[in-house]
Amino acid sequence: YIMASTPTTGSALRTTPAKSTASVVPIPPETRAIIKDMTGLDCATSADLPAELILFQLLDPVDLSALGSVRTLKLRQCFRLTDVSALGGVNELWLTYCSQVRDVSALGTVSVLKLQWCAGITDVSALGQVEDLTLTGCTGITDVSALGTVKKLALTQCPALVDVSALGGVETLDLSRCLRITDVSALGTVRTLNLR
Repeated sequence: YIMASTPTTGSALRTTPAKSTASVVPIPPETRAIIKDMTGLDCATSADLPAELILFQLLDPVDLSALGSVRTLKLRQCFRLTDVSALGGVNELWLTYCSQVRDVSALGTVSVLKLQWCAGITDVSALGQVEDLTLTGCTGITDVSALGTVKKLALTQCPALVDVSALGGVETLDLSRCLRITDVSALGTVRTLNLR
C-alpha cells in the first residue's frame, strides 16, 4: 500500500518541482499504478510526487528510482525491497522492517535517516555525514566507528554493538538496550546520553 500525506498548509502535490526540470524523472509504470491506486494521485514524473510519501507492505519489488526527489519517504514492511541506492536525494528517509536491505552506502547524504529493524544492514561506515541517524534493532551492526560526527544518533537494541569509543563527538546519543556495551568512558563530551 502507498499513502501520501497532505501537508497542513496545502495540497499533497508540489506546485513547483523540487529540482530543476533537468532532473525530472519518469515514474516507472508499475510504481505509477501503485501510487495512483493507493492515493488517487497520477504521478507521471518525479515532479508530480507529493512532498511526503509513505509506502508499506509492498509484497513485490517496486522500482523506487524515481522517488529520490521526495522530501520525506517512509518505507515500512517492504520485505522484498533490496535496492535503495536511488534514494540518496531524499531529505528524510525511514526504512522500517525492510529486512532485505543490505547496502545503505548511497544514503550518506540523507539529513534524517531512520533505519529500524533492518536486520540485513551490517555496514554503516558511509553514514557519518547524516545529521540525525537512528539504527534501532539493526542486529547486524558491530562497527560504528565512522559515526562520530553524527549530531543525533540512536543505537537502540543493537545487541552486537560493543565498542562506542569513537562516538564522543555525537551531541545526542541513545544506547538503550545495547546490553554488550560496558565501557562508556570516551563519551564524557556527549551532551545527552541515554544508557537505559
